[in-house]
Amino acid sequence: MLGILLVFSFAATTQTAARSPGSIVSIRDYAAAGDGSTDDTSAIVAAFSAVCAGGGGTVAITAGIYLVNPAVATIPICSDLVVQGSGTLKVKPDAGNYRTVFAPSPPETAVHNLTFTGITVDQNTSANTAATIEVGNDRTHQRIWQVFAGTNLHFENMRLYVAGVNPVDVNGPAVSGVYIHRNYVEFQKRPWQPEFDNSAIYINGDNFHVTDNTFVSTAADEARTAIEIHSGSGTISGNTIDHFSIGMNLVDLKSSSVTGNHIRNAGYGITLWSATGMESVVISGNTVAIAQATRGIASSWGIATAYDAGFNGDFSDLQITGNILRFEQESASRTISGSANYGIGLQALGNVSNAFILGNEIVRAPVRGIAIGVVNGLYTTSRVAIVQNRIVDAGSNASSGALHYSAAISLQGHLSSIDVLRNRLEFLSKPFVGRYSYWSFETGYTFTNVVVAGNFATAVDGSPKNGLTASVIHSYPPQDAGDPQ
Repeated sequence: MLGILLVFSFAATTQTAARSPGSIVSIRDYAAAGDGSTDDTSAIVAAFSAVCAGGGGTVAITAGIYLVNPAVATIPICSDLVVQGSGTLKVKPDAGNYRTVFAPSPPETAVHNLTFTGITVDQNTSANTAATIEVGNDRTHQRIWQVFAGTNLHFENMRLYVAGVNPVDVNGPAVSGVYIHRNYVEFQKRPWQPEFDNSAIYINGDNFHVTDNTFVSTAADEARTAIEIHSGSGTISGNTIDHFSIGMNLVDLKSSSVTGNHIRNAGYGITLWSATGMESVVISGNTVAIAQATRGIASSWGIATAYDAGFNGDFSDLQITGNILRFEQESASRTISGSANYGIGLQALGNVSNAFILGNEIVRAPVRGIAIGVVNGLYTTSRVAIVQNRIVDAGSNASSGALHYSAAISLQGHLSSIDVLRNRLEFLSKPFVGRYSYWSFETGYTFTNVVVAGNFATAVDGSPKNGLTASVIHSYPPQDAGDPQ
């Protein structure tokens, strides 16, 4: 039962800057004008090619605005390369469709010890009227970087005005040591461009560190995801994300931490996906503000496992602690998608085991504050502790369709060794919104050692109902004196 406090340790990582065996080469040495009107593509390609041919070195992007046309030529990158400076690379107006601004040649070449720092890259979205992204056509994806293999890759202290599919795309099983620090990333979609799947930063690899970046967009630009990471282990911390539909998509991570991030004006905060298995992940100290009513979306959540038929891996050893998850106040009835609206949800088409949900604050979850278990007989949720969370005004959605299963804490499906202890449930709205303090569904399923005890519920107007089924245990040894429930 309780006694499953998980303690994870994350090995210290050592990052090193890219080596620069050659001298510093300025792109102006190759006749780049930097006047904001001259096409400097050939000069910049020549400068990078020369440095890479010499075994690496430093390319200086000095002050100025350098127009480049990636539809004509990709700027080559290589191992042992540093790119630095205060200048701006700007995509030429009406360049049209292109695959990427920077890539090794050939694209599959491994790149080791690479650093980009200080520069600005502007994809010049509004002026590229000749471009339209087609999701199924890679030649139109308009990335900034594409790296399929390599180690010790640094992207730091830059300003990026991005437009394409996965603008920072570091993607492959042979990728390790990715450091993305202190960048400002602004997503800008062309007004005539249909909404498309995009992630400002996309990493598939090991030993990743995404820290202290700022991601911004607007509602009109329909930015999809700020950070998407697949496989491996690493850290995601101190990032600020504003007006992206999804703060983070995290897939099959191992021994990773997601801490101290701030997500605002989102539809979904942090989504966990398991295709082959996710384990030993800590999600702690994040703040998530969900704008579900403004966005008019049918489902929304703060932190949740994904419920998707194509993702049937297991989740184990999860810590979700000390997060603050707030939803918009709902003032009118609107259409929503059933119960898939919650602060924290462990509902996946896979087994979930050894999870600790501690000390979170969840305010105005539209339907459920915390939702545990899946209505599918193939999967079991086991050894989960839900302890000392504060849940305020769960079930705030005004739709009558959700009323019969709105609850601060819901339990369903095959459950084993579930502890719901010392949580505080507060219904502060006047008039009363919501319905249940607790709700459970076990018809056709098995509850084993499911304990709900020692919690405290209050309401200032009206009274929440207790919707727990008969097999739920209401005491926990030793007996809780004066159990308020």
